[in-house]
Amino acid sequence: MQDQAMTREQFWRFADEAKEATEALAMQRMQVLEELDAEAMRQVCIQYRFFTIDYIGDLALLVARLPFGGLRSLLGQILAEELGESDPRKAHPAVYDRFLASIGVTGEALQAPLPANERILKGLTRDMAGNPVAYGVGLRGMGGECLCQTYLTVLYEHMRKNPSIRANAERIDWEFWTIHTGEEDIVHGELTRRAIDEYLRHDPSVLPELAKGYERSITAWNLFWQNILDACVPRLEAAS
Repeated sequence: MQDQAMTREQFWRFADEAKEATEALAMQRMQVLEELDAEAMRQVCIQYRFFTIDYIGDLALLVARLPFGGLRSLLGQILAEELGESDPRKAHPAVYDRFLASIGVTGEALQAPLPANERILKGLTRDMAGNPVAYGVGLRGMGGECLCQTYLTVLYEHMRKNPSIRANAERIDWEFWTIHTGEEDIVHGELTRRAIDEYLRHDPSVLPELAKGYERSITAWNLFWQNILDACVPRLEAAS
């Protein structure tokens, strides 16, 4: 995206094109999941855990900073769902941990983020706090609810074809994936887009910062997954 003024319509065209490009990149990258051994598959899945945890904190910060209105109410609802709507057992990180346990991840492994990705996540939180709230809307509103779902859907599609996953499919806890690759998450993305569009209509001056935040999210999200695959795939290449 060039550093130039754009209309609301131009922004949404840019967002749609970026999402399509992200999906194509994810499809290319995630094919390797179909061939990973069980331990490498576990390592890939473990690393996403840290995104789910940090996303909740950043979303809470975004909700706190937004003015009252439709976007704040919607993101507040999504935040409540991420936290399990008062039931900690239903909080999405807890649901994801049950998935990890069901594929053989032990407790100690849950505390081992990739240093490069830890820096990315801390950088996103820092950017959330240090930029105008519209930047945060692009970074974590659009980036979290519209872009994240694209990668997760592709990840799920290829993960289900992995031999170690297929062999144990009946024993795996799929609740997290039912939530995040099904109708519920698609609706979240559509509602978020609609609320952000209304946010832009109400105050067109926020568009430049929102676009910057979304572009930052695209870069960070793609690098986050590239780091994961770089850390896990070499074992497969070395064995081939």
